[in-house]
Amino acid sequence: MIRETIKSAYDGTAGILKSFMRTFVSPIQKRGDLLPVLYVLVLVGIAGGFVDALAYPVADQGVLVYPAAGAQTIAEALLDSFVILIGGAGIYLTYMSGRQTTKPRAVSMYLWLALLLLMVSTLAGVQLLLLKES
Repeated sequence: MIRETIKSAYDGTAGILKSFMRTFVSPIQKRGDLLPVLYVLVLVGIAGGFVDALAYPVADQGVLVYPAAGAQTIAEALLDSFVILIGGAGIYLTYMSGRQTTKPRAVSMYLWLALLLLMVSTLAGVQLLLLKES
């Protein structure tokens, strides 16, 4: 009975996750935009330092930010990529605020959200830099 309950809960969770992924990926595949999304993710990963993290691995991968100038951990590369994506989303929302000509309230909403994302990205990047130097 416990096994059946756990299996049904697992199947329900896996089913929800599969349906979410189908609804998320399906419009990208229908429009043919999967390749540009992968291209952007690869570029962000390279800019985040995945090549450096894989080519010159540090001995202690348990730390989040390795305090040395020439090396970084994979977790640090993920954080750097996240900061770059947040900044890119802020720049994209700034661009979208200029395209909203039909709804004047949407212009200010997009612009304020873009500025917020850019500030968060800048502050997170500076915080990572300060952690790297210490």
